[in-house]
Amino acid sequence: MEKGYKKEILDYMRLKFETVQSNIVIARDVIKTFEIVDRDVEAVRKYISKYRKRVGANFKKKEFKRLFFDIETSYVKALVWRPGEQRVPITNIRGYTKVICISYKWQHEDTVHTLDWGEKQDDKELIRKFIKILGEADEIVAHNGDRFDIKQLRTRAIQLGLLMYPNYRSNDTLKKARRFFSFLSNKLDYLGQFLEVGRKLDHEGITLWEKIQEGTKTEQKESLKKMIQYCEQDVILLEDVFTLMVPYIDHNTNHAVLAGGAKWQCPECGGKDVKLSHTDTTAMGYIKRHMRCQCKKSYHISNRSYSDFLLYQFQNNNN
Repeated sequence: MEKGYKKEILDYMRLKFETVQSNIVIARDVIKTFEIVDRDVEAVRKYISKYRKRVGANFKKKEFKRLFFDIETSYVKALVWRPGEQRVPITNIRGYTKVICISYKWQHEDTVHTLDWGEKQDDKELIRKFIKILGEADEIVAHNGDRFDIKQLRTRAIQLGLLMYPNYRSNDTLKKARRFFSFLSNKLDYLGQFLEVGRKLDHEGITLWEKIQEGTKTEQKESLKKMIQYCEQDVILLEDVFTLMVPYIDHNTNHAVLAGGAKWQCPECGGKDVKLSHTDTTAMGYIKRHMRCQCKKSYHISNRSYSDFLLYQFQNNNN
């Protein structure tokens, strides 16, 4: 036991050293967990700082993994008496929707990967593989992903008997576009052109799907290749659009806290090069500190987190 700290407290500190970067956060956690009343937060923080150096327990920064993806699905056939807009009863539907391909890439990586259903048009293996990939992501990004992509994948998963998480930390760019902006269109193709980062690839429409699903072997192979190119371009465009949106939208995942940092750090890049933009007060009297990071991300923190930020600056300037 060192300076009155029991072994279980020291063990708890060493465990936290690998996952939490901020000593003040660990100090508050230790005081709350072990109900320490004879030491204040600053005293515990100073001890933790020295103890961390003495035992050589370094913070293992967790890499934030953001996944961008897009899926393409097959059509189903409907038996109808005549063309035109109409309600088709489920008894007139033949077959069910499958996933033809899934293109995805990790943020800041250049390579776009693609899984497809192969010559046998069996999507079980690609669904199995992509569920595992989804599980590796801290956050997933797709355009209309919450309403379409994820639900389509989950529908196939339950039919194929594959387990899939009920919830993912999702950042749907369609929802963000509708909530924070007033674009003339919220389609990904329009957003890409409006923001001057590119556009979708042109294709022949439903005929492309028809060749993939019912064409000759050669047509299937060539058309699937075109669809994969189309899908991969969508993923590239998706990341570019999302990147430009980031400074103007709220965040769904706090990158800093996920990596073991403090709440005042930038939630997008996890950086500490931040500054106070302005302060406001809610109708209930709560103070909100609006911060801006050098990566251009704007966000707000509580007054308590701002106090931690000031303490960090004070300590950093005096070291």
